[in-house]
Amino acid sequence: MKRLIEYIVTVICAVSCCSCSNDGRMLKKFIKRINANEINAASSYIYPADHANLYLFKEEVLPKSPNVMFRIQEKQDAVINGQKCVIAKIACENMSQFFIDYMTNIGLMQDNIITDTIYVKSTNKGNRITFDWTHLQGENLRLATVGVISNIRKGAGLKYPAIYKIDTIKPIVINEYVGDQKWVQCYTIDDMCNIVQGFVPKQNLKKQSSLFFSPNIFESMGLLIAFIILVIIAFPLVYARNIVTIFSNLPVFGIILAVALVLGLIWVFYQLIEKILFELFLINLPY
Repeated sequence: MKRLIEYIVTVICAVSCCSCSNDGRMLKKFIKRINANEINAASSYIYPADHANLYLFKEEVLPKSPNVMFRIQEKQDAVINGQKCVIAKIACENMSQFFIDYMTNIGLMQDNIITDTIYVKSTNKGNRITFDWTHLQGENLRLATVGVISNIRKGAGLKYPAIYKIDTIKPIVINEYVGDQKWVQCYTIDDMCNIVQGFVPKQNLKKQSSLFFSPNIFESMGLLIAFIILVIIAFPLVYARNIVTIFSNLPVFGIILAVALVLGLIWVFYQLIEKILFELFLINLPY
């Protein structure tokens, strides 16, 4: 038993060392998840205040270029004004004209290459990278829906001209700390690839939430935690036969419970293996 414990501790330490990665590696994980259309999983690498940027990009830009593929050509860890960052060049393939126009309009694309300085920020869950491909600013951005068709106005009041019309189908991003008691700042993207920033009446807003994405427990957990849980789950799987034998001596409900337990353990085992393999190996495969 002592030797087994020593072996487990050694493996955990090795995995912990492997999980220590530079910030460019975090960017690579994010790009891999985006290419696989795993946006919830991709959001776990992004600074929380930038989830609104990623949400608007997912809802308004990616659907108009569904086959776009990102490939990191160059990435370099750097420090600018005392802040850690990754300077990256990302090649894009299979783009629609909308996507090209949009990324060009926001000043990130030239000759089908996105050039971006991606900063690294500390959170209570570790370092996260910034995402600024929709140029939304603010630490208190929220998601909201409107109860009636509304005009986005250039300023906070009816005296300002309407610049865009929103309906009740899609949520919008708002910043309730910019505006007044009756109006709130909001953001969307129009059909001409321009970011629309204006104001809507607060009375027209219905449901509001600060949650833009809901990664499952396996997508959000760290590599070391995933490995520890995998080790814990492995022991019941080793003795799965004994577990089934014990429950099979019970009535039919016992057999059903035994099968459900084993299948549940196998499913959790699979999810953990996918997480560990991705973090350690899969991101190094060719796109």
